[in-house]
Formats: sequence, structure tokens, C-alpha cells
Amino acid sequence: MKYFIKRLLRTIPIVIGVTLITFSLIYLSPIDPAHMHFHQAGAPATQEMVEQFRHEHHLDEPFFTQYTNWWISFLKGDLGTSYQDSRPVSEKIMKAAPYTISIAVNSMVLTLIVSIPLGIYCAYRKQSFLTKSVDVITQVGISIPTFMIGLLLLYLFTSVFHIFSVLPKDSTGVIMPSITIMLGMSFRYIKQIQKIASRELEKDYIKGLRARGIGTFSILFHTVLRNTMVEVITLTAVSFGSLLSGVALIETIFNWPGLGKLLVDAVVSKDIPMIQAVVVWLVLAYVIINLIADLLYGIFDARIRLGGDSHEA
Repeated sequence: MKYFIKRLLRTIPIVIGVTLITFSLIYLSPIDPAHMHFHQAGAPATQEMVEQFRHEHHLDEPFFTQYTNWWISFLKGDLGTSYQDSRPVSEKIMKAAPYTISIAVNSMVLTLIVSIPLGIYCAYRKQSFLTKSVDVITQVGISIPTFMIGLLLLYLFTSVFHIFSVLPKDSTGVIMPSITIMLGMSFRYIKQIQKIASRELEKDYIKGLRARGIGTFSILFHTVLRNTMVEVITLTAVSFGSLLSGVALIETIFNWPGLGKLLVDAVVSKDIPMIQAVVVWLVLAYVIINLIADLLYGIFDARIRLGGDSHEA
């Protein structure tokens, strides 16, 4: 329990640092949120209207006063209102978060289902035709940006095969973004898991298990898989955290109304309350994911469970 409290306390300076940097970059931007607000609304604004908007949102106050006031409101549970449409920021985040989480969970599960068996197989049968084919595909795939994969899939499935609509529709809208991210991640995961499993297969205890007549399947998918899970969990925790914050381009390509697209729209309009709230949400998501990873470490490796905080994500 002390370990997790200590981990939580460590996040406080991280959250303060990230929000301070974000707030500083927004503050130094030459774009005026007041002018941007009226421009997006399509309404002509007088100087009095601009000044009134700036005064109502405390934009005419010094930098540290604005930053301090934001923290005071945040600690009270008030994330403020969006400059774009005057809706509560918390309401917009609660609406967008499930969309991003659904993409992250689906793509992560698909990635593990594809990558773990293929990675372990390629480590065991290094000279097989399938392994050589997978090596070629992953080398090519790693060099292709994920957004290019998304554009290619968007063209094939909407314009060529007409399987999906360009605009997200019902529950099927999550399929193409999830497959896009899964492909981009699987190319890297297969290679990484292959390297991890190869190191494990070279250890002496594997020879001992074979000498005792233990079957290949049991060695690969019981012993080797279990002993490589700590590193796989680390990869998964880092990747899942990145998914929650790094899918903005994919969400924009597929017009998926998640946090990434919400953040992009907020940056374009210099919507300070929205940007700060999304940034804090993403930092806290990283913390929670890493705490969950720490719990899983202890399940798969007793040395970590006994060693307390000797291992961190």
C-alpha cells in the first residue's frame, strides 16, 4: 500500500509540470482565444465584445493568476466551460472519453491476440517459411506510418469494397480505427516479442525441460509465455497509455469523436480549459495504467511481488 501511495505522490509534480508547460505554450501563442471564439461562431465582434469575453474568462489577468485560478477551480471539481460552445468541459470529456477508450482497448486486445502467438512461433521456428514471411511483412510495416495505413484502409474499405461508410456509423465505426492501430502496433510487437522469447528459449532451464520430456507447446505457451509476460506487460502499459493520447490523427482521419479529435479542435481554437482538462486526464490515465501494470507484475513474477518497488513500468 505504501508503494502505491508513493507512486501517486510522485505524479503530483508531473501533473503540475505538464499543465504548467501546456498553459505556458497556450499563453505564449499569438492566437487570441477571444477573437478565435467569435471567428468560429461566425459572428462579427466589436472590441467591446472581445474585451468582455476576455474579462469573463479571466484572460486579461496575469499568467500566474490565470494558472492559479485554473488549479483552484480544478481542485473544486470545476473544469470550466469550453470557449468554443460554452458547454461544460467535463461534459464534453465524459462524452468523448468512451470513444477513445473503445479504440484503445479493441486495438490493444487485437494486437496481443495477433502478436503473442506469432512472436513466440517466430522465436521457436526461426527458419520456417512463415517466420521469414512475417519478418519481411513486419520490416515493411514498421516503415509505414500508422496514419498512412489508416488512409489506405479508408480508401479500400469505403471507396473500393464499399464495406464501411466514410462517416462512423453505429458500433461499426470503431472497427477501422481499431484495425489501423492494431496493424501499426503489431508490426512492432511481433518483432519485440520474438526477441524476448528468443532470449528466453536460449536459457539453460529450457534444455532441462526438454530433457525431462516436456512437450513443445507446454514449454512455449506455459513456461516461456509466463516468463516473458513481465516485459509484455511493460510494452502494453506504455502502448496503452500512448493510445489514449496519441490517436488524435487516427480519430481525425476516421472522424471518430474521441479525446484526440477533441484535443485537436481545442488546440486549433485555443480553448484553454478544454486543453488543460484533456492533458490532466491523459496524465492521470498514464498513472492508473502503470499502477495496474505494477499489480500484474506481481502475478507473473514472484520476485517482483516480494521485492516491492524494485520494478517499475
